[in-house]
Amino acid sequence: MRIVDTEVFSCAVCGAQLSTLVREVHPPAEGETWTPLDSPVDPCPPRMVAGTFARDPQPGRITWGAPPKGFGMSRAGHGPGVDLLLSPGDLVGTTKILSRWGGCCGPAGHEGPNLACTGCGAEVGLWIGDCYTWLEVVLNGRLVRRSSPT
Repeated sequence: MRIVDTEVFSCAVCGAQLSTLVREVHPPAEGETWTPLDSPVDPCPPRMVAGTFARDPQPGRITWGAPPKGFGMSRAGHGPGVDLLLSPGDLVGTTKILSRWGGCCGPAGHEGPNLACTGCGAEVGLWIGDCYTWLEVVLNGRLVRRSSPT
C-alpha cells in the first residue's frame, strides 16, 4: 500500500509547516473503513490512518475560493484538482475559521474552507466531521506543498 517515503506539507504562500510527518497511501474506498450512517450515536472515525495522506479520489468535489491576493500560481503547490486527505491528528500550523465551522455535531464543510494557515492566514483546508460524514481534513492542493523532511 505504501507509495513514497515520508513527507511534510507546508503552506505554499508563506512556507509554514501544516502537517506532521506523513507517508502517501492509496485512499480507502468508502466501504473499506466506515460508511456514514446519519447517526450522532457513534463518532465518525477518521478516513485516513494517522501518519498517512492520500490524493483525494474525487477531484473537484470541493470548491475553493480564489487564492490569496498577490499569490502567483508559479508558487502554487500541486495545482487545482489535486487535493490531499489527511487525518486530523496530523495537522499542525492551522487555526479554525469559526464562522465556517457549522454543522449539527461537527463541521459539515458546506461553508467553504474552515482551516487557515497560522503563518499567513491563507485558507488552506477544510475539516469535515459531522455525524453523517467521514472525519477528514482536505488540504487545498493549490496552497500546499509537500517536501521531504529536513
